[in-house]
Amino acid sequence: MENYSQELIIDYEEFKQLLQLKIKTGDEFYGELLKTVIDNPYRYCGLFRLSNAKTKLIQNVTQSNEIKFGDFMEELITTYLSKLNYTILSKDLGIDDNGDRLNVDQIFFKDNILYIVEQKVRDDHDSTKKRGQFQNFYKKIVLVRKKYPQYHFVAIMWFIDDSLVKNKNYYNSEIDRTKNDFKDTELHLYYGKEFFENLPNSENSWEEILNYLKKLRVENSAEILSIPDFGSSPEIYKALLNLPSRYWKKLISDEEKYLLLKNELFSSGENLKKAISVRGDN
Repeated sequence: MENYSQELIIDYEEFKQLLQLKIKTGDEFYGELLKTVIDNPYRYCGLFRLSNAKTKLIQNVTQSNEIKFGDFMEELITTYLSKLNYTILSKDLGIDDNGDRLNVDQIFFKDNILYIVEQKVRDDHDSTKKRGQFQNFYKKIVLVRKKYPQYHFVAIMWFIDDSLVKNKNYYNSEIDRTKNDFKDTELHLYYGKEFFENLPNSENSWEEILNYLKKLRVENSAEILSIPDFGSSPEIYKALLNLPSRYWKKLISDEEKYLLLKNELFSSGENLKKAISVRGDN
């Protein structure tokens, strides 16, 4: 990694392993892709869809990977905090007064200071979602203050991608409006590197994360998300052979939704016919 000589907090292989736990690649990816279309056939085929099944698959995989990347970043930051000798607490906060179970993205403490963090990749919510986002943040502060009254408390809204600050003024105004509701509590809004800059002894973490993301981007620069041909590609044929029985039986059934799915996705080659000859109806 260029221009980076600090002692590593986690190494690049651990970084990639955490990512691979969230975002499947290779054989696992094709197997999960088949399960997805079999579980949701009408999502990909039917008269009332302008896009074809393959286009819809690319769209859904892209959206799914964006969500999973957010999950990866949550796990990654938890790992960094642990390596930085913060004590990690259960993210399950329990039940609030309305009977809702609440979870927080990060909760940790050190030196009698307890931190909670609502962590999102980017600040791009519309007006309804931004209000819900802050209301959830507020409810979690209330619940944690009841659960851990012995600590000085720091509550943080953190958007990782600092290139988007769509609702910054709104969140700051809400923090100013509610900050006196909580005794012995600091409320903060951070973007990008500000989170680690304001966390004791963690300054190098952000630079390391950025370097790893840049390195990952370089390694994957030639990759363009594509869905292999279901009817003819060897990847899908292998996935068909390894498909769990309950999915396989649905796929080869004569239900109308699966007949439509097979016609839409598998008509271009012999994959399904070859797999049936090997597997039969098992």
